[in-house]
Amino acid sequence: MKKIPLSVCLLTSVLGAGCMFYSLKPYTPLEFDKIYVAPIRNDSFAPQTQVSLTKQVRTKLSNISGLELSSSPENAATLEITIVDFGKYMATAQEEDTSRAKSFDIRMVILCTLSNNVTGRVYFRDYRISDVVECHTSKDNLQELQYQAIPKLANKLADRVCDIICHLW
Repeated sequence: MKKIPLSVCLLTSVLGAGCMFYSLKPYTPLEFDKIYVAPIRNDSFAPQTQVSLTKQVRTKLSNISGLELSSSPENAATLEITIVDFGKYMATAQEEDTSRAKSFDIRMVILCTLSNNVTGRVYFRDYRISDVVECHTSKDNLQELQYQAIPKLANKLADRVCDIICHLW
């Protein structure tokens, strides 16, 4: 019969005790069960990004268990988002012509406000979130890449919005 060292027994019991408090829920419980996503305002020069961002935010929020999307702000929390900055910035230049981009970054900045219309509590106001997507281009597809990058950027921003809402407490 093999003897098990005392250190292995202690390590197993410590790890087992730590796992006892682990939860599979990705988020802590929210103080509200309904959320209204107000139409996103676009105060930037971003072309039609509010449509993609609205779709991504609503999709991500609908996937959170215990949270229901509401079609009106009554008896719900309200999420307001404003796109305040959008820009394309050359990251690297082409070898043959240094005035043309070989790769560029698309950046967007949004401000978010979350308030509970039932309790009147404002969880955060004008919370600034920004993100960037890098695009590598050939000579003539700059415009096409921008249209392909906007949904990716909207997805990244929607993830950040949901994380902030769900990890607030």
